[in-house]
Amino acid sequence: MSDNKPTKQPLSTKSKVIITIAAAILLVAIAWLLYFIIDYLKGQSTYDDLNGQYTSSDGDNWYNMCNVDIAALKLINQDTRGWLFFENEDISYPIVQGTDDDKYLNTSFDGQTLRAGSIFLEALNSGDFSDENSIIYGHNMRDQSMFGKLQKYKNEEGYYKDHLYFQVITSDRVYRFQVFAFNDVSETSDVYTITFARDREYVDYIRMVKELSQAGIDVPDVSETNATDDEKIIENYKRLTTLSTCTSQDDMRFVVIGTLVGEYDRVNKRVLYDPLDL
Repeated sequence: MSDNKPTKQPLSTKSKVIITIAAAILLVAIAWLLYFIIDYLKGQSTYDDLNGQYTSSDGDNWYNMCNVDIAALKLINQDTRGWLFFENEDISYPIVQGTDDDKYLNTSFDGQTLRAGSIFLEALNSGDFSDENSIIYGHNMRDQSMFGKLQKYKNEEGYYKDHLYFQVITSDRVYRFQVFAFNDVSETSDVYTITFARDREYVDYIRMVKELSQAGIDVPDVSETNATDDEKIIENYKRLTTLSTCTSQDDMRFVVIGTLVGEYDRVNKRVLYDPLDL
């Protein structure tokens, strides 16, 4: 009985090429995956370190929930304008401002090249947050860092009810804002208006923003009893901050808009405005 074992056929040149290409694609995919993981971890570590070194909590009042050493941060980056802090969410980052809105898209606070970039103030805004509407940008990161968690306003029903307040902290002030509107908007939307020449324009702007909001949210009424509707808007929406992040659509953005409901003088340690405490 003959022992006829099957002969192993050598791989054809075509098969070898296919295997080589497949292996190369796999290696590239693994390399990209590692790059993204390392990039995310570097970003997280960078901003965690900044929080640990330059922020602290001094009490339970809203104005001392987050104490920030802005002067020390400016020694690291002279473009520092303040710090953004959410009272009931893990969003706490330095705010920088470049001469254009490209500089900090993929540059971290300490100058590293990172996909997360920085949280940055619109280049056309006043650096002291004195405009009627200050616009702050941040990436919608997949790991929910930076402005990734803002999507919860849109995707989690009732989320806004427990996440109404955020703060902008500067060297001499703590500004407290209450969220009153959020939704997807076009990247060219009038939502991104910074200043208004007349009260009429500002009143129309507030009405437009409230109408486009995904939820109707009341703000404290500090107006006079006999005030007109327009006067109420001017009194109750003294100053705005708009937080803007990207969406899955290239020409759309997601915005969260807050109105000023608190101002604290960090130098003289006194509350200047607090309608919620009336």
